[in-house]
Amino acid sequence: MTSQPAPLILLLATILALGLAACSRSPKEQLAFQHAEQQYQLNQLNLRNAEQARSREDSNGLAQDERARTRD
Repeated sequence: MTSQPAPLILLLATILALGLAACSRSPKEQLAFQHAEQQYQLNQLNLRNAEQARSREDSNGLAQDERARTRD
């Protein structure tokens, strides 16, 4: 007796469809995900700003050191 691939394919397609439907987010989960994404973007912006400020402070400190050396 030969196996019939059609029921197996139908079963796999059904399992896949149910699995995908179960993966959708609830409205609360969507809101939490959106908030987390916004917070991530703000954190990245704050990190860049802090790095730029540190870079400016370092270059200002070097310039002041140079001026102090030339005065001495």
